[in-house]
Amino acid sequence: MIKKYPHLLITIIAAAGFIPFLGAVHLFDWDEINFAEAAREMILTGNYSRVQINYEPFWEKPPLFFWMQVGCMKLFGISEFAARLPNAICGIFTLNILYFYGKKLFNETLAWWWVLLYLGSITPHFYFKSGIIDPWFNLFIFLGIVQLYLGANKSEARTKNYILCALFLGLALLTKGPVAILIVGLCGLVYLIVNKFKLYFSFFDLFVLTVSMLIIPLLWFLPDWLTNGFWFTNEFLKYQVDLFLHPVASHGQPWFYHPVVLLIGCFPAAIIALPYIFKTDNSNNESFIKWMKIMFWVVLILFSMVTTKIVHYSSLCYLPLTFLGAWGLHQSDGFLKLWQKILIGIVGFIYSLIFLLIPLITSNTTVKKYVLTKINDDFAKENILTSTPWLGWEWIFGILFLSILIIGFIYNNSEGKGIKIWLIGNAVFLLELGIFVVPKVENHVQGSIINFYKGLQGKDIYIETVGFKSYAHYYYTQKSNPKKSEGLHKETFEYCVQQGIDTIGQLSESQRGLVNSFKKQWFLKGEIDKPVYLVYKINHNEDMDTNRLFKLVMNKGGYKVFKREKI
Repeated sequence: MIKKYPHLLITIIAAAGFIPFLGAVHLFDWDEINFAEAAREMILTGNYSRVQINYEPFWEKPPLFFWMQVGCMKLFGISEFAARLPNAICGIFTLNILYFYGKKLFNETLAWWWVLLYLGSITPHFYFKSGIIDPWFNLFIFLGIVQLYLGANKSEARTKNYILCALFLGLALLTKGPVAILIVGLCGLVYLIVNKFKLYFSFFDLFVLTVSMLIIPLLWFLPDWLTNGFWFTNEFLKYQVDLFLHPVASHGQPWFYHPVVLLIGCFPAAIIALPYIFKTDNSNNESFIKWMKIMFWVVLILFSMVTTKIVHYSSLCYLPLTFLGAWGLHQSDGFLKLWQKILIGIVGFIYSLIFLLIPLITSNTTVKKYVLTKINDDFAKENILTSTPWLGWEWIFGILFLSILIIGFIYNNSEGKGIKIWLIGNAVFLLELGIFVVPKVENHVQGSIINFYKGLQGKDIYIETVGFKSYAHYYYTQKSNPKKSEGLHKETFEYCVQQGIDTIGQLSESQRGLVNSFKKQWFLKGEIDKPVYLVYKINHNEDMDTNRLFKLVMNKGGYKVFKREKI
């Protein structure tokens, strides 16, 4: 079956690895819940052209990924499973594509190494079980760069390659924004410089690529321009620029953030690929290797320079990293250098220790008491104290992870048999970890507050978080579209008139900040027309301690919820 039907086998393995238990864990705040909420509001409002959060324009992301989630929610209902299913499907496509191009450009051995490295590395594996945008964005960018490579390689179908590159680039733009153009453009420019400005395209090719690239995004932008003007597009572009120039709250990190994230998160692929990032090759396919190296360095350097640093940003490096790792394993017949084995052993031991300690800290009373004496953060303490049904044996995952690594090294031979066993074992391990451990960890982090939100479903209330950013209260209370007759809408409209703001539906970022401040004051002191719930983290609720209009209705898991009854 491996030789005769490799794509069928890959599809079965990927589906078995990525689809089961997708809905076993609540969506994680921010991004997963944010995106699922956008898709949910599309369904409820019937407005599929303009992205909304809290039924207000949301210009941070284009709509393609939300359309995918909407399609899955239409089939399977509004749920965690449906929100994550698009990425599981992306995982199936990605592994098949890696095999296809690995075999086409090199050979079957390298193709399988590429698939196994991606499947058996930690963050690349888990991203296909998430509800974030990046897996599809990364795949479209990668496909665009592959087509650019084929066109630069002067294939007979060069014009076709550039058109396909442009179409994939257009899909990437419609998935996450204009950063797609920047990444591919920089890769193309660096390749031009490396090749001493020998043009690999004609001006006609460049014209065809540019025009073709605009086709897909214009399917979204043009109808909005004709109907609503350029306001939404202007805000969308301003936000993208601001994201590069100014750090988002909680996401300003040091310059070395992404290298560390890749080394630890993309384990073991990053360590396996490390010596081959700099190595040259004299084969006929050297130019593809060069493109993968350029892609890796462009993404790593670009997002290390950007002021906002989020784990997802460097996830585009997974594709070239796993390729370079596969190329290296193919070159070395599956053998690793001594320093690689030592580094893998160190990082593997750290991971096994984490997998061992998390269940012990949260379920073993003696260990828990000791750890709590060493923590000064009240919110973290409450997370640990959250009641969770640990079975008591989950610590064994730490030993299991290290055992799989040791067995892989012991049984390694000239064909890399041990490394293959290790990578397959990692993939199975990550599946089991997602079933037995991740749901319990999620419950400690946010389970208490999300279960509280779910208890408010169907109730006619106001609910907002104060002092921290969250989208969970919108999605898990299943907030409905506000009516114009509601007191909050009327008061907000009058406030906007007083401030000279034209419309509630078209607020700039600064105007939205003013309106949100006004809303908070109205919740605290205004003449409300239905119950108000305000959600605080336990160490940021000072202004509620003496407020007699509110009473504490929930104090669990690091969160406090205060309720004010209707006047």
